[in-house]
Amino acid sequence: MIEIHDFRLRYTRSPRDTLNCPDYELHLPTLDSSHEVVLKPREPGPSIQDATSLVLRGSGWATAAEAERLGRFYRDLLTRSYARLRLGADFGARAGKSWFTKEGLELVSGKTGRPALNDVHGLMVYERTTRPHLIFASMRGDMVRGVNLNQFLSAFESALNRPREISDRERVALELFNASFFQESVDGRFLLLMSGIEALIEQLPRSDGIIEVVRTLQSQVDAAVHLMEVEKDSLKAGLGQLKRESIGQAGRRLIRDKIGSRSFDDVPADELFGRCYGLRSRLVHGDLPFPSREDVNTLVAQLEVMFSDLLSADLLNVGPQ
Repeated sequence: MIEIHDFRLRYTRSPRDTLNCPDYELHLPTLDSSHEVVLKPREPGPSIQDATSLVLRGSGWATAAEAERLGRFYRDLLTRSYARLRLGADFGARAGKSWFTKEGLELVSGKTGRPALNDVHGLMVYERTTRPHLIFASMRGDMVRGVNLNQFLSAFESALNRPREISDRERVALELFNASFFQESVDGRFLLLMSGIEALIEQLPRSDGIIEVVRTLQSQVDAAVHLMEVEKDSLKAGLGQLKRESIGQAGRRLIRDKIGSRSFDDVPADELFGRCYGLRSRLVHGDLPFPSREDVNTLVAQLEVMFSDLLSADLLNVGPQ
């Protein structure tokens, strides 16, 4: 029996935009006629323009390696086309995956009478000939964390007994903290939490000796006749930043001043901030090695707890410890 391998790219479109296609299946142009590439809704029922979850399926390759190579090729074509038309989509590169165990898939197969594979958010390759009428199994990871009513009343009463003004920095930080809870992307959640902590940071001046060295360097830049004025201004502005402590230094100082020696999963708070700040720089600036989703996911839960402590440092004796 001749093996035929397919690829399947499951993705989620942005709620802001859609592809105006009332059809339920769209055959796309291909490199040659030996295979086909079809765009369709993930679930039967809605049209392409109404579906929020879609699948790009390619079929017709003799080996899994070839299906993988062409799957990546057509995925990149789709992502470039979407970018050109300002259509947003989550193509699953950094999404959580749906992983049933082997036993779980066998259970699904037994109940449906159809072979089952994991419904991967992103690109997957599978051998089709021996798996007719496949079913792609997925499970949702939505969970709601409940907070004890007595803990809430205790925190509220403590805040009532310790009234204080909230600074402008704190208001911005609170908005970013709350916005992080509405992010489906772990990257978005992490970056909003880090931005919120940075909103609380105030960089203090460095020592007089360091400031004097910086001024000397700025004078040398001014005296450099071979530099254009725009270059001098840029260099002097960069040097001027050295008159204040770095964001990393200021952040660690803020953490120590606000929550002292608290630790999170046995990691001291100021050390956790340092790890998160380094990860944030790699994520935002594209520094290599670029952090994986697992790297971010490992730190984001601890970061959320630490940020919560920072925002409520005067209430740390109540609520979750």
